[in-house]
Amino acid sequence: MNSLRRLLQSNSREIRFFLGFVVLFVILQSAHYFTRSYTAPFLVDTMTTRAGSALINIITPGEKTVVRDGAIIGGATVEIMRGCEGIEGMLLLIAAVLAFPARTHLKVYGIAGGILFIYAFNLARIAGLYYTVRYKPALFDMMHIYVGQTVIIIVSLIFFIFWLSRIDRIAQNSRQ
Repeated sequence: MNSLRRLLQSNSREIRFFLGFVVLFVILQSAHYFTRSYTAPFLVDTMTTRAGSALINIITPGEKTVVRDGAIIGGATVEIMRGCEGIEGMLLLIAAVLAFPARTHLKVYGIAGGILFIYAFNLARIAGLYYTVRYKPALFDMMHIYVGQTVIIIVSLIFFIFWLSRIDRIAQNSRQ
């Protein structure tokens, strides 16, 4: 029992971070769940579907994709739905940054930079899914369900680690 108590005490900072992260993530997911009917038209239709179509048209102008009824239509059709906007990865990152003990301005930079980073990767994922349907439709389910979603989570983790390393460098420079 004493060894467990010592273990908990020696790792109290990490335990507080983890519990704070879990609580914040549940709160953010709940808020997203209850507001998504209001936010989906902007996040899904404008920020994901229209931006994804624009990206495809920049990469391959010959595709001439258009957006119609929540889908990117060109040489292939990809329907963009709620959940395709990468919000879960963003919420993971936001919860982690908020739970980590750091100064407020560093958290703001971490959240803003992370959202932009994840958003860019998510648009690349949407374009990649379009090209998958266009050229290798048999791979779509694997690319959408397993690869695409996993990549967004990994990108969130990579950005969080990058942000932590920046905070560590800032702390070291301020001590000198």
